[in-house]
Amino acid sequence: MKKLFLIFLLFHLGCLSEERNVKAETKKGYLDLSQHSFSDQPFVALNGEWKFFWNTAPSQIQESDSDLLLDLPKHWNGYKMDYGSLSGFGHASFRIKLKLDENLRETMALTVYEQDTSYAIYANGKYLGGSGKPGSNLNEYTPQVKSTIVVLPQTSEITIDLYVANYVHRKGGIWNDIVISSYTKAESRLTKRKINETMLSSILAFVGFFFLVMYFYNRDGKHTIGIFLFSLAVLLRTISTGERILLEFAELPYWFLLRLEYVSWYWSAPLLYHYFYTIFPEDFSKKMGTFFYTLSSVLTIGLLLPPVYFTETASIYPIAFVANGMIIFTYLYRAYQKKRMESKPLLLGMLLVLIAATNDVLHAESYIHTTYIAPASVVIFVFLQVMTFGRTVRQTMTKTLEFAQEQKQLSNSFSRFVPTEFLYHLGKTDIRYVDLGDQVQKRMTILFADIRSFTEFSETLTPKENFDFLNSYLQRVGPIIRHNNGFIDKFIGDAVMALFPYDINDAVKAAVEMQDAIRIYNGHRANCGYIPIEVGIGIHTGNLTLGILGEHKRMEGTVISDAVNLASRIEGITKLFSSRIVISADTFIEASEGLGYHYRLLDRVAIKGKTESVFVVEVLDGYEPEKASRLISSKDDYTLALDAFRRDDFEEALDGFSKLLDKNPDDSVSRLFLERCRDAKERTKTEFGS
Repeated sequence: MKKLFLIFLLFHLGCLSEERNVKAETKKGYLDLSQHSFSDQPFVALNGEWKFFWNTAPSQIQESDSDLLLDLPKHWNGYKMDYGSLSGFGHASFRIKLKLDENLRETMALTVYEQDTSYAIYANGKYLGGSGKPGSNLNEYTPQVKSTIVVLPQTSEITIDLYVANYVHRKGGIWNDIVISSYTKAESRLTKRKINETMLSSILAFVGFFFLVMYFYNRDGKHTIGIFLFSLAVLLRTISTGERILLEFAELPYWFLLRLEYVSWYWSAPLLYHYFYTIFPEDFSKKMGTFFYTLSSVLTIGLLLPPVYFTETASIYPIAFVANGMIIFTYLYRAYQKKRMESKPLLLGMLLVLIAATNDVLHAESYIHTTYIAPASVVIFVFLQVMTFGRTVRQTMTKTLEFAQEQKQLSNSFSRFVPTEFLYHLGKTDIRYVDLGDQVQKRMTILFADIRSFTEFSETLTPKENFDFLNSYLQRVGPIIRHNNGFIDKFIGDAVMALFPYDINDAVKAAVEMQDAIRIYNGHRANCGYIPIEVGIGIHTGNLTLGILGEHKRMEGTVISDAVNLASRIEGITKLFSSRIVISADTFIEASEGLGYHYRLLDRVAIKGKTESVFVVEVLDGYEPEKASRLISSKDDYTLALDAFRRDDFEEALDGFSKLLDKNPDDSVSRLFLERCRDAKERTKTEFGS
């Protein structure tokens, strides 16, 4: 980060650097540049004594030996005249005569940088350009602030007149350098200045937006909104002063631009104080911050007055502006002595801003002639903040990521107790939002799977062996349920209750795959000398209520419905028929068109708790492939025998089931019906015999 900052700083300073002006020594309105090398020193500032003609336009000038002189650049305010000192209002001409090299081949140009109000440039009596419209009174005058480049005549002797007028600003005259150079150099320099200011503005805008986003990301970090507001104030000042790059994008009136310049100036100081106060509230005085806020608010209200009034604050506010910086620096030094976190780089950054602010104030007041450097120093200052708080942000982000990882792990842990699918169908995105009584009605397919004779089987195992066995079994069937778009609602001892919310065939497919997995599992058990297990699976489709049951200190997700009870009873029917997979008629009817498995009808079965019997269907694909193939091939014969049984034609049914058992001795269903046929015949004989 430090290397990146150093690279940026060097690049920034390289962009800001420009060839300095050579300050000429103009004497009594005359300057000889015939021996000057514009190749070695391309920019010459026409400083020194210019002839000064008060309330006189260039066309009205009549030179004499007693002409007044004024050192430029300088405002005419306070200039001693016979009748007293001049104010800022009025109009005047400034004249200088130049002598250039007769053999000079370059096209020369004059650059007049932004002045306070309006000016016009004349060379040898010819108007060349300017800013706004100067005039002898307010009606003939139009204020405007911008830099101007004009091409000078190709002659060795040139008389330059600057006609300046001011009727709105507190100060009048020339306060920026007037520079002669080649036209290409002048144009290149002005373009570079605009590029620099555009670059500074872009950086300030980006950094301000960056900290604004950080503030919305973390509302507790109030210092981020502080640096955003301070960057915004400096940004507004950058685009409204200097080359005023804002005018490149919009035509704005003079009064608006001037007020934008002042309001950004008024608020940069208190916003900077506020920024540091949010970082070190123990070391900065809140009352002092309130004072600067109050002062800026009063001055901002003063902007409603004409410029002649509020521009007067430019002579007073710089004192408060610099005082604010010195107070901040003092408080920062106090924080540094107390070894506050990151106070050292902040102290160095504030020192840089304070030096730059002092320079800009003195430059604006014409006490020194440099250039505005505060925006550049603020950019460096802000990047120091980025570097300073980068470590803090990185630490915060690391903690946030660690917390997020912990939350993810916690969420994953909870999902092993309360399935995320359960929450999804309950309309919740997170278990934290679940509350007692939350419920929803859905139509789903319920699957019950139970290990046959588990009670007797478990009695031969130790408690640890029981847990190990059940976990080994459940680890095989659980993924199959999830893979087929279902989720396990609960474990009931050795039984599994699963829900399939989308497609009935998902449940049937899961049941078939579970039986396949159990056969593979039995193979492993046989290799280890363990007895095999058998699992019966019952499936039913119906409406159910899915919700949160319990009390506030202990809750669980559950399903309440007659359909759930029926699915459990159907699983019990598998023991009656010694079947592997049995589904209800409701499930069969809804899925028959898309049921991709072989089946056969069983019988109506009385269900405990229901007044009407329930018709059930067996899925043949739950058996071993060889047995399933035999049962499927004899399905038609089974259907005929079952039809005879249901017609009470027990002789025909007995014959049919007997033949089926001859082919498939392990057909437990046909054996059950065969025994029922015999019982029915015995009952018939008994009845007729009696």
